[in-house]
Amino acid sequence: MRLISVVALALVATGANAQSLTVHNPGPARDNAVIDLPAPMDLKVRSAKIGDAVYPVQALNARFRLVAPLKAGDTTVIFSPDAPPAGPQRVLVTLNIQDGGHLEGEPNKGGAITGGTFHLRDRFTSPPDHFIHDGLIAFEGIGWESDRVAYRLYLDERNVTDIFGKYGSGMIFPKVGHGFDDYQYPVAWGGDIFKVGASLGVGGIGLLRDSKATQIGPSTITGKVIANGPVTAIAGVDADAIGGGKGSVHATYAITAGSVITEVTVKADQVSEPLVTGLTVHPGDQTFAAKTTGEWTYIAAWGPQEHGPDPVGWAVFYRADDVTGAPFNDGQTLFIRFKSPTDANYRFGARWTREGRDAVPGIHDLTGFKAWLEQIADELNHPLTIGG
Repeated sequence: MRLISVVALALVATGANAQSLTVHNPGPARDNAVIDLPAPMDLKVRSAKIGDAVYPVQALNARFRLVAPLKAGDTTVIFSPDAPPAGPQRVLVTLNIQDGGHLEGEPNKGGAITGGTFHLRDRFTSPPDHFIHDGLIAFEGIGWESDRVAYRLYLDERNVTDIFGKYGSGMIFPKVGHGFDDYQYPVAWGGDIFKVGASLGVGGIGLLRDSKATQIGPSTITGKVIANGPVTAIAGVDADAIGGGKGSVHATYAITAGSVITEVTVKADQVSEPLVTGLTVHPGDQTFAAKTTGEWTYIAAWGPQEHGPDPVGWAVFYRADDVTGAPFNDGQTLFIRFKSPTDANYRFGARWTREGRDAVPGIHDLTGFKAWLEQIADELNHPLTIGG
């Protein structure tokens, strides 16, 4: 996610119902640049115009946000209270819970909840008797997606993130996982293309125990829909009473239209183990780190997946000063350890060689994936600025 460093702000009146600003892009043109304007402004902003194109604007965390293509150099953005033109949904958080069902069979022995009806929720706490694969929660967790990729986080003791590949740009999560495993690759829209196992998946938050990056483990876990577009969607996940104690890890996961990047913000309290994040490493995967130098760097992995031969690349982007030392591979996770015992902020993303098959093709090979990694790192290290 490409955020703005605001060095100077010059809002220029352009009439009773609009204001404008200048955005400076210090690097090459960007197809989906995230433009953030600190609020408040003296009008209710609903749209923005760049040239002849009009884009939706979202109020988000005391700022206004839009996503739009930007040329190199300066671009004028005109904000307006007018509604933007109708368009397809480009981001979504989905939390879909089965109500009214009953358990058929035995827990953890193939039993599952059936006979209920799935309803979308804004918040849900997994009950104490919830078990993995019980069918209570559609696709086993909370999901967030853009028009390019989808991620799900298991709302159980795993509490880590998985990757769903998408051929097209439509939203898929409201339709899948309703009491059965109907998302294994290949399906009509793509599928679950990644195997997480006991690792941290792609950018999952975990705890360092006995020199290994471990999943958080048993806790009281709550999923929340915090924001649902039109520009950015944000999922929240709280893990409280970790291991029956007082420790808690609260995280938010934000994805923006046109992007495969998720921004993660973590707050921990009374947790004795260090915070870590990282990447699943399967046998035969290639792993590597950034070539560029700067505040932001990355770790990444690449390889074919168990569910299909088409390679996937996955990465974590982080500030070098936020972690202790070099990345470490414990045999199942390539991970980094955060210096702070209470706070973490980083980004993760995944690219699939079948991504966008029905629209604009994505990454085709390892060379393309490496070029994309360097592009994202460069954009993070050279943010947009707003000025006069």
